[in-house]
Amino acid sequence: MKRICVFSDSHGCPDNMIRVMEQENPDMVIHLGDGEGDLVPLKNRYPRTEVLNVRGNCDGRSAAPMKLVLRVEQVRLFAVHGHEYNVKIDRTLTKLRYSAMEAEANVVLFGHTHKPYQDHSLAMEILNPGSIGYGARPSYGLLTVNGSKVTVELKRIDPA
Repeated sequence: MKRICVFSDSHGCPDNMIRVMEQENPDMVIHLGDGEGDLVPLKNRYPRTEVLNVRGNCDGRSAAPMKLVLRVEQVRLFAVHGHEYNVKIDRTLTKLRYSAMEAEANVVLFGHTHKPYQDHSLAMEILNPGSIGYGARPSYGLLTVNGSKVTVELKRIDPA
């Protein structure tokens, strides 16, 4: 079984991610962009936790990939920031869904909008964890993968 924290749009606020890490104790972190520099204190504090990230539109000349397609146990994840998939304009997420289907993903992760979103349709779990750095109630996602089963939770934290 693996627990995965999914963060996005931290925009210079690593403290909320650290608070969540202390609470959730995940095996892995996936950051969906716009805050790559915020991962440095996270990696320093939790060197044994695998941290993956994609490049967001505010991450400048980052060397991070634009998308991740990875298998965790028997679940296939497709992770992007979202700006290249028009997620702010296309509320049906058509381009994102098609790309995820081409990647044969079970779980689709995206950010960019700063608005939490969760959906289960077309045999896919879709999650936008919202912004861990902004808003009155920062939010994040928690995936629990056990073999071919995945539980997707959208969670909020009270600001410090």
